[in-house]
Amino acid sequence: MIDTRSLITPHLIRNKNFYVAYSGGVDSTVLLKEVCEAAKKVNCNVTAIHINHGYSKFSDNWEQHCEKFCIEHDYPLQKFSLNIAEAEGASLESAMREKRYEIFQSLIGKNETLFMGHHLDDQIETLFFRILRGSGLKGSSSIPFKRNLGKGLLVRPFLNLSKKEIYEIAKLKKLKFIEDESNKDIKFDRNFLRNEVIEKISERWPNYRKSLSKYIENQKSSHEFLKEITTIELKKILHGKNIDVNKLKKYDSKYQKILILQWLEMNNCNSPSSSALDELTKFFVSSEKTKEPKFIWGSKEKGNYICLKIKKGIISIESNP
Repeated sequence: MIDTRSLITPHLIRNKNFYVAYSGGVDSTVLLKEVCEAAKKVNCNVTAIHINHGYSKFSDNWEQHCEKFCIEHDYPLQKFSLNIAEAEGASLESAMREKRYEIFQSLIGKNETLFMGHHLDDQIETLFFRILRGSGLKGSSSIPFKRNLGKGLLVRPFLNLSKKEIYEIAKLKKLKFIEDESNKDIKFDRNFLRNEVIEKISERWPNYRKSLSKYIENQKSSHEFLKEITTIELKKILHGKNIDVNKLKKYDSKYQKILILQWLEMNNCNSPSSSALDELTKFFVSSEKTKEPKFIWGSKEKGNYICLKIKKGIISIESNP
């Protein structure tokens, strides 16, 4: 049997607060059980977080299941509800994801960690999803094992486990979990990939997980190397924390994009879309007619607003218009 606790214990710290995103499904149920069991030995605090999305007629039943499970196992639980009616101008799938992460980000304090149950099958679905959106090396690296979230950290300890392995753990430990019927609804892009595309790949190439896992690791290594090289080049064009436009222009446009993306990441800014990035390098960086040009993406309402401006040959970031 897989020693799942060995994947979790290195991230636990005595007397600190930890959270588990708990939907009631098999992945988060196994994760919650393993984190709580590991936490007993480390002597740290664990709280389950359940978010009722309200998109299914069974949503309230799932919430009740999670309440019952946590009461039976004496796990602290915090519950939240989403208003999906507010998801105007966005797909339901991406809107729910945004709202979930807003809740997580508001909860996680300094030196605190949220565990999520993403696994290898999620990794592969994300890889296909991002390739179809034209992602580069970073996107092809798929889901990060660890990243910053609000004031704390997000950790995904099951990324190298398959869904089948997680099911086997749940069965062995006789854990009760729910099955979300919406996972079969192919109007959601991720479900279409899982149930239509990847299912066909699995029939033809049964060992696809191993091959694609290796591909993802190779992409991560390539991205890390590119990041190191880009950091060296970026230092050559920086003016303090900002970018010298004339020095940036010495690079070909495709390299300008890489440098700008790295600079944005260093400043904890969300990246523009591929089309916006094309416009940024083609028109904004080369702008000469406008005295102090600005380039904006994102929205203040969603908290991802970014405004770049050029003044006296220097590109800087404005957080507000």
